Amino acid sequence: MTIGTTAALEASARRLFPGLRLNQVWAELLLERAQRNLIKHQITARRFESRYCQSFETFRQWVLDSEPASEVEQDYFDWELAVTGISDMEDEIRRLRTLSAQP
Repeated sequence: MTIGTTAALEASARRLFPGLRLNQVWAELLLERAQRNLIKHQITARRFESRYCQSFETFRQWVLDSEPASEVEQDYFDWELAVTGISDMEDEIRRLRTLSAQP
């Protein structure tokens, strides 16, 4: 990044986030991204809950106890990714809220 680009980004940050220091701006921007990712994972998890009419844990146990079709197995992996993503994003959001609140 050139000095001109850096200066332009800093000027935009000051206009869009008045009163915040640059590290707080970063934290706010990352927080917004983490919240969008959380919503995306929650929507995916709800879609699978609706499709299979059960929780992930119940579905997981059923998959582990059976020999599911490849499509169902792929749904398991996608659903597990969504559940893991929800947990990761909730942790990330907590951490970023702490950072953005620091003076």
